Amino acid sequence: MDIDKNNMIFTELYTNIKQQAEKSLTNLVKHAYEIENFLKNDFFSNHEIINIENSNASNHHLNLIIQSVQNYLYDFIEIIEHLTVWLELEIPSYNDTNDFCIVVQNEILDEIASMKSNSIAYINQIVDYREQRALANKELFKRPQFDDNYHLISNLDYQLYRNLKLILIDIKSYILRICNILTKNKDLINRQSSCYQHVNSYF
Repeated sequence: MDIDKNNMIFTELYTNIKQQAEKSLTNLVKHAYEIENFLKNDFFSNHEIINIENSNASNHHLNLIIQSVQNYLYDFIEIIEHLTVWLELEIPSYNDTNDFCIVVQNEILDEIASMKSNSIAYINQIVDYREQRALANKELFKRPQFDDNYHLISNLDYQLYRNLKLILIDIKSYILRICNILTKNKDLINRQSSCYQHVNSYF
């Protein structure tokens, strides 16, 4: 293929990725604000939502929270993907004399990768809760006379309820940390034409 054509395609893709990353940063700030408001709403204001006598209502309430938290987690992971690709493309060639710039950008990528891993672990935590609750409900259906089954379900719900709040606090913290890191190191990341300086080495 023609090298100039490849360069043009690469440049167009890079521009799109950079624009998506910039949009993602804007969305991150909005997400942090939304999560802050969500933590203040009625979902987390009533500490008595989990109870044995009203299990169905409690579970419905919890499911509404779970859906919102999952949406925030999936959106956060998607944004992280856009930022990761952009940052990787912004890292200069390793024969660049600015070793400090490379080190900083790699440290930022490592920090963001850790946040992504934690977010995936949170999603798995919710999946595990669903599986455990399904098994507990199966036992309850077979042996409704045993109070232990009611208590088990209630404890599972309450534990997840508390964990979901901590997950949202963590996600908000991750967002603020990312914005802080990228803002403080803006000059090192947005080096003029950093990507174009070594684009020819790809082809």
